[in-house]
Amino acid sequence: MKILVILGSLRKGNTYHTVQAIEKLHKKIDDCEYEYIFLKDLDFDLCKGCFTCIAKGEEYCPLKDDRDRVIQKIESSDRVILASPNYAANVSWLMKNFIDRFAYTCHRPKYFNRKFMLLVTSGSKMGAKNAIKALSVIVSGGEIISRLCVYNSPGMNVLKQKKQEIQIRKAAEKFAERLGKKKKTNPPFLYLIWFSVFKASSAINLKDLPADYDFYKNIEYFTDDKLNIFQKKIINIFTRFFRFMINKGYV
Repeated sequence: MKILVILGSLRKGNTYHTVQAIEKLHKKIDDCEYEYIFLKDLDFDLCKGCFTCIAKGEEYCPLKDDRDRVIQKIESSDRVILASPNYAANVSWLMKNFIDRFAYTCHRPKYFNRKFMLLVTSGSKMGAKNAIKALSVIVSGGEIISRLCVYNSPGMNVLKQKKQEIQIRKAAEKFAERLGKKKKTNPPFLYLIWFSVFKASSAINLKDLPADYDFYKNIEYFTDDKLNIFQKKIINIFTRFFRFMINKGYV
C-alpha cells in the first residue's frame, strides 16, 4: 500500500512531525510505504489565474514545471495525505497554490478511487476548520477518511498534549482500517447533483468551456459505476432544471 504525503509547509516543523507520527502508528497496523512531496522543493510556479486548464484542458496550462510529476505521483499512489499548517485562518500559500493549480478537477473530478486524509496543524482553533475546508476542495470526488486538526500552541499543558496524541492515534487507526475497504459504488446524492450542474453547464458553454463539453458529452456519470433507474432520473431531471436556470441567467 503506497501512501503519498503532500506537505505544504516551508519547514519540517509541527505538520511534518505530526505526519511522521501518523506514519509510525500506521506502520504498526498495516504494511504500507510512505512517500513525501514537499511543495517547497518542487519546481512549481504560481498559478497565473488564466483559466486555461479549466476552459481548454489541463494539458494546455502555460506553466511547464513539476505539476505533471505530481499528477503521476497521485495517480500511482493508493492513498493521499494533504497536510498544511494554518496560516492566517487558511492553508499555507504553498498549499493554496497547489489547490489553484489543480482547480480544473473541480470541473472534471478524477480521484474517486482514492482515499484522503486532511491534516492541519495550528497554534489555536481560530481558522483551523477553514483550512480543512480549503483542503477538501482538491479531493476531487475522492473519499475523505479523516479530517484532523492538531493544535500546537506554546505552553500547552500535559493533559492537552495527551489528548492530541490520542486524536492522532485514532486518526492513524481509522486511516489504516479504511484502506482495505472498497468505496461504495452507490454515488452520494450530492455527487449526482454535482454531475447534473456541470453536464448542463458544459452543453450551454461549449464555446467558452470546450474541455468540459468533451468530458461530459458521452458519459452518464463521473465514473463507470452502474447507475440505477432512480439515479439516472435524478440526473436527467436536475440536468434539465439547471440548463433552464443557466439559460435564464439565474445560475
